[in-house]
Amino acid sequence: MALCAILTVFSGVSWAQNGITYRFRADTLVGQVWVVGDNARRELEAGEAGLATGRIEIWRDGGRQVFILNPADRTYYEENAYRKRMGVRQVSVDPLTVRRPFRVDGVENLHVDLKVLPRAVVVSGYTCRTALLTFSYGLELGLEAANVSMPGRVEGSLDVCLMEAPGTVRLPFGHGLEVTSGHPLVDAAIAERLTALKGIPVTRVLKATRWIERGEPVSGMSAFILSDIREIDIASDRFDVPKEYRFREPELVPPVRRHP
Repeated sequence: MALCAILTVFSGVSWAQNGITYRFRADTLVGQVWVVGDNARRELEAGEAGLATGRIEIWRDGGRQVFILNPADRTYYEENAYRKRMGVRQVSVDPLTVRRPFRVDGVENLHVDLKVLPRAVVVSGYTCRTALLTFSYGLELGLEAANVSMPGRVEGSLDVCLMEAPGTVRLPFGHGLEVTSGHPLVDAAIAERLTALKGIPVTRVLKATRWIERGEPVSGMSAFILSDIREIDIASDRFDVPKEYRFREPELVPPVRRHP
């Protein structure tokens, strides 16, 4: 099937629209995604030690809304609103920033470099070319409950293999060419360099290591691989929350102390 045909997405008002579907393995998650324009649906078959199995996620309006559906009890909630209310920022990997009790007072010494390797390779049956983005930046850190400051530093890399594609294609659920650190200066600089790359990332490996003052380094990695990319007709209602589902957000249950 021609790549142009695979990637072409038409808009319309009929009950079915032309879009793409693909399978993925991302960290512990396994499943399938359907995409039409700015809307997408992800069905998870495995992951998170079994907790993600059966979960459905609906990505609307380019990710401005992400609905998490639990078919077992027919409930749903909106993830972006929930994260904002809980004060949890979404980042690609944790070492790109810091969590409480630390706070970030500034970013400095930001460096971003991009190299594209000329040799083509075959991944999941698709011919793609490798690009390597490296970045580093310093963090000016403080503590929430104390008038102290300390330096931090982050170093990382984004290794992708891009299948050629006409125009700009943005995949949902973090499967695209993007890095989210939570620091606007860093994210903007990385996004600017990534605009030079075109195509679908068939594979992506993101690595980051963080140091705080003279402490031990903390490292993290996130990776995915796509396969079975196909053009299909997709029913419009696949991107809607079913009417019989009721709203219920996750409940945070404190750990229970077990007595011997």
